[in-house]
Amino acid sequence: MFTPNRLRFHYENLLRQDLLLKLNYANIMEVPRLCKIIIVPKAPSSLIKNVKLAMEIVCGQKFIQTRSRDSAGKSFRFNKFILNRESKKDTGYVTYLAQSTLRGHTMYNFLEKLITIISFYDYPVKVQKSSIQLSMPTSLLRLFPEIQNHFEIFEHIQGFDVTIVTSAKTQDEAFILWSGFLQKEV
Repeated sequence: MFTPNRLRFHYENLLRQDLLLKLNYANIMEVPRLCKIIIVPKAPSSLIKNVKLAMEIVCGQKFIQTRSRDSAGKSFRFNKFILNRESKKDTGYVTYLAQSTLRGHTMYNFLEKLITIISFYDYPVKVQKSSIQLSMPTSLLRLFPEIQNHFEIFEHIQGFDVTIVTSAKTQDEAFILWSGFLQKEV
C-alpha cells in the first residue's frame, strides 16, 4: 500500500493553497513546485565505487557517472565542488564523480530527511533564481539515519552538494516555497 510522504502531503494540501493566495495566482497550476533534486558527492575520483554505493543508500536511488571530454580527449566533466585528482595542473575546477537526480516520491523522502537535519542545525542555504543550493559537510552527512550504523562505508565522502530545482519564476517565489517547507514540522 502506498502512503504519501508528509512533505508532499503538506505541499499539496496546505502549502500550495497558501502560495496560491500569497502570490495572487488565478490558477493553481501556476504555483511553484519542486521539480527535482540534484545530488553531487564530494570525494576523490579513485573511490568512485564506494562513494556511489554510499550515496545510493542515502538517496534510495542509483547514481550515474557523468562524463564529457576535454580538449586533450581525457574524459571528465567540470564542477567546482568535487576534487579532480586526475588533472595534473590546479585549474580551480574539479570533476563530477557521480550524481543523482531525484524526482517524485524519492525526492520527497530525501527532502524530508534533509530538512530535518538542516533545520535542527539551522544550516544556511542559498536561493538563486529558481533553485535552492546547499553544500553539506561530512559532519552533517553523519546524521542521516542510514549512515549512523555504517559510517565506514561513507568515510570517503567529504560531503555533498544539493541543488533543489523548482518551477518558481523568481528568486522570491523560490524563497517563499522553501520557507513553506521549512515551517513544516518534520
